[in-house]
Amino acid sequence: MEEEDPVTEGSVPTSPEGDEPKSVWETSHSPWGSKDAAPEKEDANEPSVEETEEPEEIEEPEETPVLIDRGPNDVTADWSPRRRNRSVALQFLYGWELNRPDDLCDALDGFFAERELNRDDFTYAEELIHGATEKMEKIDDLVREKAENWDFDRIAKIDLTLLRLGIHELLHRPDVPPVVVINEIIDLGKAFSEEKSKRFLNGILDRVLASLDRPARESSL
Repeated sequence: MEEEDPVTEGSVPTSPEGDEPKSVWETSHSPWGSKDAAPEKEDANEPSVEETEEPEEIEEPEETPVLIDRGPNDVTADWSPRRRNRSVALQFLYGWELNRPDDLCDALDGFFAERELNRDDFTYAEELIHGATEKMEKIDDLVREKAENWDFDRIAKIDLTLLRLGIHELLHRPDVPPVVVINEIIDLGKAFSEEKSKRFLNGILDRVLASLDRPARESSL
């Protein structure tokens, strides 16, 4: 079992420090494609779980990946292998939500081939992808239940993908401490969603964790 990064005290866990980046991340090929495309940072009203009424209906722009300039201050440079696996799972699930393929395995083959990634380095990402897609209905029901006063269909797609990834790990990865999962999702949200989404993501995942019978800071194995 791969060892998770340590967790420190706090309402929102501190970012874990990871292992040295794998060689694939030191080349021009990244999980976001040959041109380093990543999910668009969506500009939507803040989906706070504390709101008592829905925000005014607005027309949202089409959600498409955008190019990100990854310079010398690239925030992904120091990511641990496990966090990179989660980011790859996030990117695949984001695209899967926008255009669901007929065959998941074929879609994964194309995904890794296009990005020239060594699949042996991303076995955890594939486990998350298969698990989240297989249990999507239950996960989405939990999102609807915990996202009080918020219309499910108005949740930004990147935030919904982050929630699906996190909830799947909370429910089905007893080897990973829940606070590690929440910390990872919050940090991925900082990289690929809006800063103001942090409270929304943290609130939903905290509510899911509160409904589970497992210790917050330890694995259940």
